[in-house]
Amino acid sequence: MIKRTLWNELIKYQNEKMALVITGPRRVGKTTTLKWLLEQTRSQNKLFLDLENLADRAIFEATDYNDVIDALQARGLKTDDKIYLAIDEIQFLPNVTSVIKYLYDHYDIKFYLSGSSSYYLKNHFSESMSGRKFIFELLPLSFQEYLDFRGVKYRLPELELTDKPSFNTQAYGELSNEYDTFIEYGGFPEVVLADSTEVKQRLLTEIYSTYINQDALILSDFKSTTDLRKIVALLAVRIGNRVNVSELSDITGLSRETVSNYIEFLTQTYLIRSAPVISTSQSVRVRNLKKLYFVDNGIASVNAELSSGQKFENAIAAQLSRYGELNYYDNNKQEVDFIVRTPDKNLFAVEVKETPTSTDQRSLDFVVKSKLKAKYFAIVGRHKTAKFDGYIWGGCLG
Repeated sequence: MIKRTLWNELIKYQNEKMALVITGPRRVGKTTTLKWLLEQTRSQNKLFLDLENLADRAIFEATDYNDVIDALQARGLKTDDKIYLAIDEIQFLPNVTSVIKYLYDHYDIKFYLSGSSSYYLKNHFSESMSGRKFIFELLPLSFQEYLDFRGVKYRLPELELTDKPSFNTQAYGELSNEYDTFIEYGGFPEVVLADSTEVKQRLLTEIYSTYINQDALILSDFKSTTDLRKIVALLAVRIGNRVNVSELSDITGLSRETVSNYIEFLTQTYLIRSAPVISTSQSVRVRNLKKLYFVDNGIASVNAELSSGQKFENAIAAQLSRYGELNYYDNNKQEVDFIVRTPDKNLFAVEVKETPTSTDQRSLDFVVKSKLKAKYFAIVGRHKTAKFDGYIWGGCLG
């Protein structure tokens, strides 16, 4: 079994009372993660339940919560000893949180929980499980994890936040072909492990179809997914651009409110992510527009014919999102592709260029030093440039 990076963080909380809640897209390994967590305890008083399974779901549909305990005991659990209980796909039963809260408060149970909706877990759980849970996001593989899954024995260097980056020639020479594949097909584990292009493409299509035909119907009150699919296709061709809800409304014939609701749903269910603007412009229009990216390159490519530049920028958005909150900069004359607000509240300004030049560096220097006042800044490039190496190779973002 290949470990995910997040597992090292999760295991720190194994002996804490707090429930561990893992959220993220379908098919990124949440179920595997729950089972791994159960395996880390020597206790035999543990149980894995999947609420997509009707028999498992029925346990928590009882109105008398004592019946829930009886059902768990019938599955072999002992209430006179600490219980380790993993519950997968909790979004299939929205009221399960009240049951979990009752069991948490009245019995010695360590909960490991997972679900595919950020909105449901962060909002509904905030009401029902306040002070009783830690929430973690499991996303498609990072590039380092991609290498691990592919069996490539290479440890990427730690990203050094500096205003004087240097191109890592060794990493580029050894890993550029792998990085090209990573950019093309994304980081869903089963897609990464597939050897042929045909299988990768079929898997991506199937993952997206499952999202539309299951998650979208289960987690929303949409009467039809036809309009949702139209919005997804329109967003895919706009990767790296500002999202204009009025424009999408005019194209689709849907109301602005409906378009906004679709975009919010796609964000909360981990299909897309957005980056708000940091702006010195007085224009309300500029201040309110967010840039749009997909959480996974492969899913984006299923929905549109993307340019190589769009694929690269979208991959960089995913890579940078692991370091902090994503924004972009715009003052009507100059832009910076990404501003990462790091956990220590500093700004890391990143300009993305497939083939960077010294001119790109001078332009970024000017904006950062005269307008943005970011502590760290760098050009991130994809291809080797003959006469300029003062930038970070995209693969080294991990």
